[in-house]
Amino acid sequence: EVQVRKWTSLSIKMRRRCSHTFQCSCAWEAKETEVDYGETLYPFINRDQVYGLNERKKGTAKNCIKAYADRLDEKAVVKSMRNDSDLIIHVPFTAQVKLRSFSVIGGDEHSCPTTLKMWKNRDDIDFESAEDVSCTQKFELTYDKDGSFQYQVKRFKFQNVASLTLFFSRGDGESTQIDYLGFKGEGTKDKRQIVEAVYEARALESDHKSF
Repeated sequence: EVQVRKWTSLSIKMRRRCSHTFQCSCAWEAKETEVDYGETLYPFINRDQVYGLNERKKGTAKNCIKAYADRLDEKAVVKSMRNDSDLIIHVPFTAQVKLRSFSVIGGDEHSCPTTLKMWKNRDDIDFESAEDVSCTQKFELTYDKDGSFQYQVKRFKFQNVASLTLFFSRGDGESTQIDYLGFKGEGTKDKRQIVEAVYEARALESDHKSF
């Protein structure tokens, strides 16, 4: 309620600045109140080093990392193991970035993820450590068939991002499918700093669950 009042007050203040009538809602005002989600971070993703845990087919996690124009390509997707909705995807960047928002296309309504835990600069997250290490931010996801919805992150938590680790789940035990992952924000010229951690870049059998 407090946030709504703040936006209402801002809207009234901006209208009074306008040279038109008080009721005017001109394009200038719309531009001023438009949310800046940032530019696509796709060029900064080290796609060859993207990997997943609990993939149905090994090496397919990178399939969901694609250009926005290709986001509806259903031939290149990643799925979790059957009867298990948990899926971890690790996304490294070639340079440090500032994350502002992201979008997810996740199959149909019966296979799209409903929750996401996201870690910044934690290359060591697997299913075991995910239970013990607090995530940077948690999200409740909704079905989005075309990637038009942007989830905003807490920007102060996602400065100087070298990598993101994403833990998707459905909560109903059914398989999860991710068709597209898109990130927006601001790229930097700072080279990626390697996070020192004891982990295997590729998924080991111990990283996977027992089926």
